[in-house]
Amino acid sequence: MTKLFTINQYKLLSIILLFAFSLFGQEITHKKIEYSKLGSFSNIAHSEFLSEIIEIPIQNAEPFIAIGLNATILNMNKNSQFFIRASVNGNNWSEWQLITNDNDLEQTENKFIGSLTFFDKSNKFMQFRTNAITTLKKLTFSFISPGKTSQQKIKNNIIKSQNNNSLLTLDRPEFVSRKTWGCPQTENVSSRSLTNVTHLIIHHSAANTVSNDYAAVVRTYWDWHVNGNGWDDIGYNWLVDPNGVLYKGRAWKSDNEENILGAHNSSKNSGTSGICFIGNYVSDIPSDIGLNKVASIAAFLCDKYGIDPEGSSYHEAINKVNNNISGHGQSGGGTECPGTQMINRMSLIRELTASKIIDITASPNVVATYPNSQIDSMYLSKSIFIEFSHPMNQNSVVNAFLITPNTFGTISWNTEGNILYYEPSPAFAKQTNYSIIISKNAMSNWNVELPENVELNFTTKSRDNLSLISSFPQDGDINIDTDTSISLHFDGFLNSSTLGGNVVFTDINGNSLDIIVNASEYSNGIIKFTPQSPLEENSTYFIELKKDIAATDNYNFGIDKTISFTTKTTTSVEKTSSPVSFHLISAYPNPFNPSTTIEYNLAQSSHVRITIYDIIGNLITTLVNKDMNSGLHKVKFDASNLPSGIYFSQIKTNNETKTIKLLLTK
Repeated sequence: MTKLFTINQYKLLSIILLFAFSLFGQEITHKKIEYSKLGSFSNIAHSEFLSEIIEIPIQNAEPFIAIGLNATILNMNKNSQFFIRASVNGNNWSEWQLITNDNDLEQTENKFIGSLTFFDKSNKFMQFRTNAITTLKKLTFSFISPGKTSQQKIKNNIIKSQNNNSLLTLDRPEFVSRKTWGCPQTENVSSRSLTNVTHLIIHHSAANTVSNDYAAVVRTYWDWHVNGNGWDDIGYNWLVDPNGVLYKGRAWKSDNEENILGAHNSSKNSGTSGICFIGNYVSDIPSDIGLNKVASIAAFLCDKYGIDPEGSSYHEAINKVNNNISGHGQSGGGTECPGTQMINRMSLIRELTASKIIDITASPNVVATYPNSQIDSMYLSKSIFIEFSHPMNQNSVVNAFLITPNTFGTISWNTEGNILYYEPSPAFAKQTNYSIIISKNAMSNWNVELPENVELNFTTKSRDNLSLISSFPQDGDINIDTDTSISLHFDGFLNSSTLGGNVVFTDINGNSLDIIVNASEYSNGIIKFTPQSPLEENSTYFIELKKDIAATDNYNFGIDKTISFTTKTTTSVEKTSSPVSFHLISAYPNPFNPSTTIEYNLAQSSHVRITIYDIIGNLITTLVNKDMNSGLHKVKFDASNLPSGIYFSQIKTNNETKTIKLLLTK
């Protein structure tokens, strides 16, 4: 017959009464016992031993009793296992619950930090079994009663969606603050370490949560991580419950510095933010509303830190390329977290996250077309394209599409479903006015209609000749840097043999100037060159394009065209009366297409370097790299040759570095 042992027969490490919260009128109670009778086991199977019955040292637990364990095991291996069960009377028992090693802060040798297990508050006894008895050196159990939560106070104190950064396209989703869910620590802790967030790690809590009081569940995890494991805070940055409620986890450094180094990714926490979806999703199906909230906070973080939710990038902490949104077990954790059912839905989470960044509630708009107003006329045989801001319901667009005069053609789409191509068959008629109308009945994939009819008018060419799409500088531009690079973008692949003598750079006196040519993008229709010597200040220059410039398909430019621009005077600084600080004032417009102006202020003279990077950190261009005087400055960033997406402008002076996000929408 199994012998019943009471708590007095064990070495009591500590009985800790932790924190009374006026908000809830309840206490977190945390008691620990060290199991000292390591020889008092029953051998129930080969290498598996059963403990005596242990009395749970907390009475009147609310709203459940949570049990965790810490063990020191000599020669610990992956096969070391613990199971626990609970009973109301010592006779009728719950199912055995497997305790997994949840040592997420650091992989300490011989240390087993068990995952929490939740039982009904009526349970008075527990028992455990293990296959690690022969190498078990120390074993400590924690018993946690987090106290009951006032659900009404949770609802009344939820922090609504907010956006304190004008450069972000998304609001932070509404969430429950640490104070509201009952964290004994403050909202923000100035001593916390920051990390450059490049990857989001998705977890499940794994425990058999037996309560709908999820704020109490969050308090339990905080208490277990801090008072059970000895960490300085809860390990997760964010938590989401199955009802779709979001909880702020680890304290921020400040309200604008939430990129805190967490303790959730098995000692590989740098570069990450951890999102825990409360529940055990090894077999349980995650709720749709919970998945949606996981995607909502993931979308906000992706937007804030410039992360492509459907992309992958190098994660330094695990020394490999990994999905930017990934499960714990797939990010160096070596565990089954976040559970099979969540792992099977990771692609859905990434897609849902990406859709939120687009803002599925907004009306779709046309962001680019070919032909456009900068092109003189339309090729006879080339396809038209219309790019939308959102993936579109293709049937609705086709039904809303009308071309006049009526002509035969084929409609196709890009993979993302946001660019429509119309290929005439046969070719368009020469020198004919055409009109394409897409009525506002056309809808996005989320059934949001266009705000108004889309109308595209163009005139076909007398023959298929090459056209200039864009240039930097544009004709008539002023205040151009004296060390600027020239960029000319045509609508066809350039035949390099036709460029010599047909692209000429001259000063106001007609003198031809020496240039350094970058021929690497002729295949993209782009000519780039830089004057061999800096240009004169406050001087006018001319780019002469001759009609014999041709594409590889033998379409000629067909006209002579001249582009003029004027360089800036001195440093093009607008003096301020008394600049008091350095800061990036703005990039305007932002979002932009195809250029934006970056404006910044210098408190004192300094060497300034302004660079542009893409979303994965590749250097795109250097806008400024020279000594500059104090005052207000402006510099233009032309992205005519770049695809739509997120870019970053970084400015470095002698004393500091700052970065802003730029959104290019074509």
